[in-house]
Amino acid sequence: MYARYRMVRNPNPTGDKKKQAMHPRVVPYGTIRTNDLIEEAQTRSTMSGADLKGALRVIADVMADRLEQGYIVELEELGFFSVSLASRPVMDKKEIRSESIHFKNVNFRCGKYLKNKLKSMHLERMPEGKGTLPAFEVRVRRLTEYLEIHHFITCGDYRELAGCSKYRALEDLNQLISEGKLVKNGYRSTRVYSLPSPVND
Repeated sequence: MYARYRMVRNPNPTGDKKKQAMHPRVVPYGTIRTNDLIEEAQTRSTMSGADLKGALRVIADVMADRLEQGYIVELEELGFFSVSLASRPVMDKKEIRSESIHFKNVNFRCGKYLKNKLKSMHLERMPEGKGTLPAFEVRVRRLTEYLEIHHFITCGDYRELAGCSKYRALEDLNQLISEGKLVKNGYRSTRVYSLPSPVND
């Protein structure tokens, strides 16, 4: 599945009307949540979904304890986590006490393994303009690649994936159902679409 990007112009720090250079920015398809990751991870591991979720919670709790104590935490293959602090601005360190300094955020620095995995990512440019609709073949390809990983999709998710209206999304999905390339399950708000099960000879 190709990641989408669009070119955006850098803000002008001087405030004048001179155009600035452009840079690429990823256009997300949506948000992959914990349960999505666990469902996929089960296919790559002998651990059950409950075991994976439990292990993730334990690691998060231990990480929080160590970060609170002032450690930098490294998650092997992912990267490094550290805590940043905040306080009111002062000119002299004697002007502030420990009680006035507090947690601000968790910083993340990507590890070498994850960086190397992402260096080979495939990209395609997002069509410009709201009225530009990707070709039907492109929309179907995105849908197929998505379903090979996530197994099912909602109409709303397909709209984001294909960059189309609700009407067009339903037209696409119904056409694929009529062609036997997609099956529909659930009712109304819980309706999902998936690839048909393979037929055994």
